[in-house]
Order: sequence, then structure tokens, then C-alpha cells
Amino acid sequence: MISRRHFAIAASVAGAAAGLSPRAWSASGLKGNTLTLGYQKTGIPLVARQLKVFEKRFEPLGIRIEWAEFTSGLNLLQAMDTGDVAFGNAGNVGCIFLQASGGRVAYVAAQPSTPRSEGILVKEGSPIRTIADLQGRRVGYAKGSSSHNLVAAALESQGLDIKAVTSIGLGAADAGFAFDAGEIDAWAIWDPYFTMAQRRGKTRVVAYQGDVLKDSASFLLANTEFAKAWPAHVRALVEGSAEAGAWARRNLGEVSKSLSAATGMPLDVVSEVNANAGFDVVPLAPAILDSQQRTADRLFKLGVLPKAVDVRAAVWSGAAA
Repeated sequence: MISRRHFAIAASVAGAAAGLSPRAWSASGLKGNTLTLGYQKTGIPLVARQLKVFEKRFEPLGIRIEWAEFTSGLNLLQAMDTGDVAFGNAGNVGCIFLQASGGRVAYVAAQPSTPRSEGILVKEGSPIRTIADLQGRRVGYAKGSSSHNLVAAALESQGLDIKAVTSIGLGAADAGFAFDAGEIDAWAIWDPYFTMAQRRGKTRVVAYQGDVLKDSASFLLANTEFAKAWPAHVRALVEGSAEAGAWARRNLGEVSKSLSAATGMPLDVVSEVNANAGFDVVPLAPAILDSQQRTADRLFKLGVLPKAVDVRAAVWSGAAA
């Protein structure tokens, strides 16, 4: 039996379909009766997939859910831009880069970042004890990443420019080797590498993400044409994500076991990463959008963003703040 809520969604779907062109239909992530969703081997989408949250919501409407796995948020965003995927999640910086390139992806909800899921590390015996002590030091991070933003924001908090440090552009794996070998003095990195580095050797955290980046978040996103044509679907996807996140908070042990099996990472590492992770889904509040705009402005100032962007121009019109 279809509930009143499902009936309302079905009515909205029928109305939208009548005015949707074949091209928009095929370029929005919804092809025929198949809705394609993107996920990575972590976070709320993985939980939702395992619990079949969206299958339970959409199958009564005659819509089949198809899952597409991605190795990075940027690849997932690119698939949303082309319409191969209708809905997924990604970190704050990737969203900004895609918007700057004219990508057809809309912010629909936020996942607040947790304070200790990223940070700037030094060896335990290092003379660097404060952010200001980073001046003149070799700091490793992936350029154009969230860690690049973290380093710049941390230095800004002390009235310093990023040129106050010697920036060493390294991917996560290479930076890990460089840090262990003493080739860099500090390393800005995100989980799970952040947790693994602390477990590998004696380290200190100079600054956590939460110390310098207030109201930072990652985001739930949808292909722009899909969000415009199927607002009831988007709301159902956001609600289902919140349901999966709430289940994950209550069952962190099970989530950790699943993620450990999916990635091959040790269970104790995954458990610590998940303890530091956020599983909340919240509306796009002004403070979150302001933080995202500050990040966009900072990346443009750093010269890694090709043009300035207005974050709010990419917010879905149906998003509730």
C-alpha cells in the first residue's frame, strides 16, 4: 500500500515528467525508471546503500535504484555534472572547483565537518608548538585540497600569509612517506590518513580543523536538472540520507566493521576514524554557506581557483535553511 507521503511524491513525479524533455530526462541521472546514485567506500551513502534506504523509498513508485561507485569525490561530482549520476556527496573544496568550471551540480543539504577529522601534524619532538611556529618551515599538503585551505586559514588566524611557510605539494601517500622520513616539518592531512599517521609514530597536532574552520561542511548534491525537475525525489533522497546517518550514529560498531571489510583498513583504525566522523545531515544554514563562501574566496586568493564563485548561486531552490 502506498502511503500518503508516497502518493504525494508520485503525483509530483507525474507532473514533472509531463514537462521534462527527453534530453533533460537522459541528462539528469534519471533514465527511464532507473535512478543512479553515487557513493564512495565511506560515509552516509555507503550506509544507505547497505541498508537499502533508497530502494525502500523508491521501489513502491516503480523506480529502480542503481549505485555507481567512485574512488574520489571529484570523480563523483564530474559524473553528476554530466548527468550520469543524479545524487551523491562530496567535500567542500571539490564542490567549489566544479562550480568554478560551470558544473551543473546543486547543493541540497550539508554534512557538518567534525572538529578532529583533519589537522596539521608534527613529530612529537618538533620545536613547532603553535601555528605561528610554522613560519619558515616546510609544510606538506595536497595543493588545491581541503588541507591547502586548512593551512591557509590557520596562518590567516595568526595574521600570516601562506607564503610564510615553504609549501611542499604532495599527495597523501607521498606526504606520509615525506613526513615519516623528516623531509617535511609539518603535514596537513585528512582522515583516514590523519588517524593512521598518529598511530604510526609519536606526533602532536598543531591545529585541528575545528580550531580554525568554523561551520565547515561537506555536502549532499544533485544534478541541477534532476533537482529542478524532480524536487520530491531530492527531498526523499535527503530524508533517506538523514535516516541512514541517524542509524550510523546508533550503530558505529557495525559501520566500522563494514567499512573495514570494504576498504581493507584495520578495524581499530576505522573505528577511530568513524568516532571522529560526522553522520549528521542538516539544512544549508547561512553559517554553513558563509563558511563555504570564505573557502571559495580563499582558494581564489591563493590562485588555485580559476575564477571567483558565488556559492549561493549553486544552492538548490528547494533547500530549506
